[in-house]
Amino acid sequence: MYISENEPVKGVDVNAPVSDRLLRIQRDIGIALFSSSNLLTNLELLLETTLNIGVIDCGGIYFVDEDTDEIYLVMQKNLSEQFIRRNSHYRPDSPQHDVLEKGLPLYGACFEFTDKIPSDPFTKGMLGCGILPITYGGKVVASLNVASHSHDVLPSEIKDSLEAIAVQIGGFIARIRSEMKLEKRQKDLQTLFESIEDLFFVLDVEGNIIDANKKTLDKLGYTLEEFCKLGPMGLHSEKYRGEVIKAIEEVHEKNHASFSIPILTKDRFSIPVEVKVTPGKWNGKDAYFSICRDISDRERAELMLKMEKDKLQNYLNIAGVIIFAVDRNQTVISINRKGCRMFGLPESELLGKKWYDLGFSEEFSFQGRKAFPKIMAGDTNVMEYSESSIVTDAGDVRIIAWHTVVLKDDEGVITGMLCSGEDVTEFRNTEEALKNSEETYRVVFNGSLDGITIHEKENYRMLDINDRGCEMAGYSREEVLGRTAEDIKQGKALYSLEKIMWLIDTASENGFANAEWQGKRKNGELFWTEVMARSAMIGGKERIIVTIHDLTERKNAEKALMEVEAMRKKEIHHRIKNNLQIICSLLDLCSMEFDDSSVVQAFMESRSRVMSMSLIHEELYQSTDMESINFADYIQKLSAELISSYSLDKDIELELRVEDIFLSMDTAIPLGIIINELVTNSLKHAFEGMSGKICIDLKHGDENKFILFVSDNGVGFPEGIDYKKSTSLGLQLLKTLVDQIGGTIDMDRTCGTAFTIIFNEKNRI
Repeated sequence: MYISENEPVKGVDVNAPVSDRLLRIQRDIGIALFSSSNLLTNLELLLETTLNIGVIDCGGIYFVDEDTDEIYLVMQKNLSEQFIRRNSHYRPDSPQHDVLEKGLPLYGACFEFTDKIPSDPFTKGMLGCGILPITYGGKVVASLNVASHSHDVLPSEIKDSLEAIAVQIGGFIARIRSEMKLEKRQKDLQTLFESIEDLFFVLDVEGNIIDANKKTLDKLGYTLEEFCKLGPMGLHSEKYRGEVIKAIEEVHEKNHASFSIPILTKDRFSIPVEVKVTPGKWNGKDAYFSICRDISDRERAELMLKMEKDKLQNYLNIAGVIIFAVDRNQTVISINRKGCRMFGLPESELLGKKWYDLGFSEEFSFQGRKAFPKIMAGDTNVMEYSESSIVTDAGDVRIIAWHTVVLKDDEGVITGMLCSGEDVTEFRNTEEALKNSEETYRVVFNGSLDGITIHEKENYRMLDINDRGCEMAGYSREEVLGRTAEDIKQGKALYSLEKIMWLIDTASENGFANAEWQGKRKNGELFWTEVMARSAMIGGKERIIVTIHDLTERKNAEKALMEVEAMRKKEIHHRIKNNLQIICSLLDLCSMEFDDSSVVQAFMESRSRVMSMSLIHEELYQSTDMESINFADYIQKLSAELISSYSLDKDIELELRVEDIFLSMDTAIPLGIIINELVTNSLKHAFEGMSGKICIDLKHGDENKFILFVSDNGVGFPEGIDYKKSTSLGLQLLKTLVDQIGGTIDMDRTCGTAFTIIFNEKNRI
C-alpha cells in the first residue's frame, strides 16, 4: 500500500509549525529520558515515544561497540522473532555498518536494507523504513531504525521528527553504553574477586578492612562482619607485632609492600603466607588490596627437598672419591667434602668457579675446555676417563683419575656434567715402585686400598694378587694364584672368563683398558667394581696389571641422586596434572558465564582436550619409570570420563579391546587427544538422542606398528564432507596429531563411522 506524504499522519499535527512540532518532540523525549532512574527502562520509553510519531509502528535501537565496531540490537518494539534472529547483529564489514559510518539518515523501502525478508506475516508487511545514525562527540554510537507497515515512504514531517530525536539522544545513548560497560566490568571484577584462590581482602587508607573474598572467610573461619572488625594487627600473632608494624610503615612510605608473616585463623591456627599489598580503587575510593598466598604446601615440599638434599649430600660426603657437578657454562654447581679437602677450599669458595680454575694442570685444563663443547653436543666418549695432576692448597701434587657422565633434563637435553675423581697418586707411585724394587713393590702392593692382580697375557694365568684383592673376592691367595683360563671356567672367580679375556686382550693391544662390572664374591654376593688394566714390563716380560676399585660407596651416591631425580620428575608430573585440572575447572567456570550453547560446547571440548592431557600426567605420576604409561589403563579412564560428560541423555555402550601397550609421553599425549576427538565426535553427532555403541580397539600390528580402531554404530559421517579437508577445528586437530605421531588415518562409512589409525612408537620400551 502507498500513502502520499501529503496525507495526515497520526500522532503529528501536520498543520502545526515545524518549530512547534520539534518543541513537542523535545518535551516528549525529555519526559521519556527522565521518567525512571533505570537506564534500560528509559531506553524502552524512548523507543515507545518514537513509535507514537505518526505512521511508525515498529523499530529498534542498535548500539555500536566502541572496541570491535560490531552493531547489536539492545531494544526493540513490535519486531518478530524471525526478524530479530536475522537482523540483531551486524559485523564491522557489513553494508549496515557502511551506512552508519557516513553519519547521515537514510530512508527507503525495507527490502533495500535487508538481504531477504523472511516469510513471516508480520515482517512481510514492512514497507518504508529509516536508519538514523546517533552521534556523540563526533562518533556514531548507535542507530535508531524504524519502519512502517502502512507507508512505502515516510512523510517528511516524520523524518524531521526522527532526526530531531536522533540529535537529542546522542549523549543519553553514550551514557547508557558507558554505564552498561561499567556494570559489566563491575560484575567481572566481582566474579574475579570471588574466584581468586588466594586470600584477598581490601583495606581503606586508614587500614580498616572493608571487604574480603569467600576464600579468605572460609579459610580463616570468620564472617565478613567479624573479619572487618579485626584490622591488620588482629590477623597475626603477637610475636610478629614488630614485623606487622614494619610492614604497615612500608605500605605508608612506598604505597606497596611484600612480606611473609603467618596469618591466624579464628581458631588461632597459624598459616604461613606470602603477602603482597598494592594500591587501587574500591567502590570509587582509594584502597589497598592485600593478597595472601598460602605457602604451607610449598614450605613442606621445601623442607622435604632440603632433607633429601641433606641426605644426598651426606652420601656424597662419605664417598671416598671427589664428586662435583658443572653446568653448561662449566661452572661448579655442587661439590662434596672430599673435593673441598682435595682442592683446599671451602664449599662456598668453590661453588660458582669454573672447573678449570680449581687447580688442574695447564695441559689438562686446555684439553678439557676444548672437549667440553663436544660433550655438551652429545659426544659422551670424549672424556669418559682421564687422568690429571692437581696442586692442592698445601702445595701437594696429586694424580686424579676422572670419570665423567653427562646430566640431562626430563626432555633428554644435556644440562651439564657430573665428574667423579679418584686419587690414584698412590697407585701410580706403586706402578713406578714395581719397576725399581721388589721389596717396595710388595709393601705398596699389599697396602693398596684397591684390589690388584697381575696376569700373564697368553693364558690369562694369575701371577699375583694383593691382600685387598683377596678380601674383595673372598678367596685366599693360595686359592687363586696360578689359576688359568680352564680353571676360571669353573666359575670360582670374581669375573667370568669372557670378561677377563676381554680385559687382558684389550690392555695388551692398547696398553690400557677399563670397565665397570659386577663382581661375584666367593659367598655369591654381587657388588659393583671399576676395573682398570694396564700393560707393563715386569721382569723383562709383558704383564697385565689389573686394579679393582670397590664402587659400593659411589654407586650408593649415584642411587641417591637417581632417587632424588625420580622424586623431582614425580613432583613435576603431579604439578602439571594439578595445573591442567585447574585449567579444566576454569573452563567450567567460564562456560557458566555464557548462555550460547555453541560457546558452552566449545568450552566443554577444550576442557576434554585438557583433561586428556591431565590424565597422561596422572598416569606418568603413578607409573614406576615415569617415562611411559600403560595406555590400556589410560583409555579406560579417558573413555569413562567422556561418556560421563557427553551422554547424560543417551544410553551409550562402550566396548574396549585394548592390549597392554606402554607408550612414551611424546606419543601418549597426541594419541590421547586423538581418542578424545573421535569419541567426543561420536557422542555429539552419531546418536542424536538414541542409544548406541562405541568401540575402541588398540593392538600390536606388523613391523613394530600399532593399530587404533575407533568406531560407532550411529547415523554415520555425512557423505558430503571430506574429513581430511574439513575446516572443523576437531578434524583439523585430528589430522595434525596423526601426522605428529607419524601415523596414517582412514575412515569407513559402511556401518556407522569407523576410523583406523596406524602408527609407530619410536621410544617404545
